[in-house]
Amino acid sequence: MSEMKKTGHLPVLIGFAAVVFLVNLWGYDLWPADEPRYAEVAREMMDSGDYLVPRVNGLPYREKPPLLFWAIAAASLPFGDVTALSARLPSVVAALVTLLCTYLLAARLYGRRVAFWAALILTTSTRFWWQARTAQIDMILTACLSVALLAFWHWHQERRTGWLVAFYAAMAAAVYAKGPVGVIFPALMVLAFYWRRKEERRGLHLLWGIAAVALLIAAWLVPARMAASAGSATALQSDVAANLFRQTIGRFFLGVSKAQWPWYYLGTLPIDWMPWTLFLPWAIPWVWKRRKEGPEMRLLLSWTVPAFLFFSACAGKRAIYLLPLFPALSILFSRSILDLAANARAGWRRWTAAAWAAVLLALAAAPFALLFTEYRDAWTNSFLVLVACAAACALHAAYRALRPAPGALHKAMAAHFVLLATAGALIAFPVVNRFKSARDFCEPVRAIAESGADFNLYSLAFSREEYIFYSKHFHTPVLTDESAVADGSPEVLANAGLVKAIRKAVANAVEQVPVSALDALTDAELDALQAAVDEAMAGAGIDQEALRQLRPLLAEASGAFAATFAAGDPAYLYVQERDWRWMLLLHPEIRDCPVIRNEMVGSRRVVLVTNAAGAALLAQAGAVWPSSAPTTGDV
Repeated sequence: MSEMKKTGHLPVLIGFAAVVFLVNLWGYDLWPADEPRYAEVAREMMDSGDYLVPRVNGLPYREKPPLLFWAIAAASLPFGDVTALSARLPSVVAALVTLLCTYLLAARLYGRRVAFWAALILTTSTRFWWQARTAQIDMILTACLSVALLAFWHWHQERRTGWLVAFYAAMAAAVYAKGPVGVIFPALMVLAFYWRRKEERRGLHLLWGIAAVALLIAAWLVPARMAASAGSATALQSDVAANLFRQTIGRFFLGVSKAQWPWYYLGTLPIDWMPWTLFLPWAIPWVWKRRKEGPEMRLLLSWTVPAFLFFSACAGKRAIYLLPLFPALSILFSRSILDLAANARAGWRRWTAAAWAAVLLALAAAPFALLFTEYRDAWTNSFLVLVACAAACALHAAYRALRPAPGALHKAMAAHFVLLATAGALIAFPVVNRFKSARDFCEPVRAIAESGADFNLYSLAFSREEYIFYSKHFHTPVLTDESAVADGSPEVLANAGLVKAIRKAVANAVEQVPVSALDALTDAELDALQAAVDEAMAGAGIDQEALRQLRPLLAEASGAFAATFAAGDPAYLYVQERDWRWMLLLHPEIRDCPVIRNEMVGSRRVVLVTNAAGAALLAQAGAVWPSSAPTTGDV
């Protein structure tokens, strides 16, 4: 059967992509920061029955619109709870919708052969594959915008009202996925595509369409924010204005989150598009020469170039922000790569094959580098399977490079990617999970929560959603906000930055002191901790007069919590080891509190502590833990 006929097998292509995305999707936990947070929001929707106001830790979550949370909740209903699989399924479905739209658009623009390879290239690009397996918002956003792009092209060609309605409906869905950015991509495309074509653009009714999108969003946003703001009109206006400022002006132009240099995407896109990045030296001039060839090319460039320039100019940047550009880019890659495979430029193909072979050899050697890092204990002989796969692919790529006419290189690269991605999902991800997941660390608290027992859960000096999700219990943040220390006293409010500096200096100092067991400190260890704190306070460049005024307030705030925790009802506490050390130094009443866990969770060494009542509750449940949990010792 000819390749031309094979490209018509769209269901087979979508089914193949589904298998690639789903391999071992359930075989590792939800990884911070975003996955556990979004999963927790969906779980709280399911538990409360309130699907109007997203919440996390029992409080309204205003950072993101609800579409992903609704999708996760819907996927989780058959399971009875949010799982790693159900949390990621919406991203898989969104990726398949994106592939379908990409194929249909490419087929309409350039034919089924280009469409087949555009969808396959998209499936086997590193960033797209990764996001298809990740419980984040951006793949759903990309699916909505892909529908919008396809609907726009149909409308441009046919001028049928139904396609125009579909265009704005998809734009509204994109806003429900990620807010105002769902309008930015289509608006930039329309302005570029109809540049100096005012009469053609007028039929799109862009302002009326965006107004309709705003009304559709208001149908959820207004009642949701009124419910979250206790029905107060003043609070509602303040809440919406503050959130709009942060998520648009603040995030994009002021860089309140993820600030990066303007050339940031020049470094991320080549990584995100591996292995197809290796064709860029051919693809970029190929596209440039054909930039004026017709409305089809104008459509693809109008979708990609203005958005790339816009997001490069914005202060806040993340690699995933450009994911909606990938469908159009995959069509451009498909056309240029197929042209390269068909022409007489064998030298280009040979050098590309050689570069790919070199990349694969580096991948084959990468697992051995683990043996020379602090994570050497993570080595497992199963990594040899990864090494063998990468080495075999490298040899095959080298063979292609040595052939007189390596025309089928793109087929080999797609096959290599699928093999390595599958091996990575089956072998590497479960190993990485040991260092990324908080599930095992939270197991004692989760067991008590599932038993139905009443207890308090706290998180000291940091608050992370993965501990809420895997504990299945809300926690009370303590000392996480400098301005809230000592009930927001004027002295603290005026010196919030100094409070933060003091805590950081103290934590860094006590972290360097060897301690044998956190629940059995010796007098010598206490003296060493105190000496480290005194030295830090004297040498950290801190205003000593301000320190003299703030010190009793800080001690009072932490002391109130220590007294409540030590003598109260069953309670458990998540705290970084460095912060627990200075708490032990300041407050003798908590020095006998048992340490249940003391482990690295991600990049933090975290301690799970309980009080006497909590220890009794664990004993009733048959839990066993070390009497003296290991500490970091000498650093």
